[in-house]
Amino acid sequence: MNLIAHRGLHSKNTKENTLEAIELGNKHVDIDGVEIDVRLSKDNKVVVIHNEYIDVVSNGRGRTNEMSLERLKRFNYGTVVKPSTINSLSEVLDKISPQTLLIIELKDEREKNDILASKVIEIVNNYPLLNIWLKSFSLDIVNYLKRYSNRPVGILINEFNKDLLNLDFDFYSISQHMITNDIVNNKLEDRKAVMVWTINTKKQFQDLKEKLKSNINKVYIISDNPLMYCR
Repeated sequence: MNLIAHRGLHSKNTKENTLEAIELGNKHVDIDGVEIDVRLSKDNKVVVIHNEYIDVVSNGRGRTNEMSLERLKRFNYGTVVKPSTINSLSEVLDKISPQTLLIIELKDEREKNDILASKVIEIVNNYPLLNIWLKSFSLDIVNYLKRYSNRPVGILINEFNKDLLNLDFDFYSISQHMITNDIVNNKLEDRKAVMVWTINTKKQFQDLKEKLKSNINKVYIISDNPLMYCR
């Protein structure tokens, strides 16, 4: 089974998308890959964060894309016990080993989607030895990535855009609620990779096993608690 640490290997004291969580996932022998999220700061720096607003993940307030990277770094994105800063994509890539699969999800920046995509491509091109895959919910972004990047490019699929399963991408990151054995079989026959998000409980995993049968070992399991499957 391919285990992907969703936003890093985070826990009560090690918060999601922090360098500490990403490094833990990168170094753990039972973890095959790490998924992170990126957005743009006000000064068009690519920063590793999931949320449009920093309120949920830091002790600051405001929109990520309305603050410079310098200002974003003033806040604590960790805990009181283990403080942490926001990081640029380059700062994270400096810590990733070539053996780890790193999946970068580009969040929707609307009118700045092309800027985000071009910046990400420019940055990852500086790390030719790293195993980096790129994905997004935004069709604009994935089409841009397909056109200009030589990295594997995937689309995120849920119940609202399931028609995009018919389009040709290198891999498909599919909500657990949308996954079926037929979908996985079809994609595997086309030599495409399939990821399933977000499998966080043993029941969800058992339900997925029942759906996928032997294919369960061929998909990538994206989880907030990937070590649960190693016990």
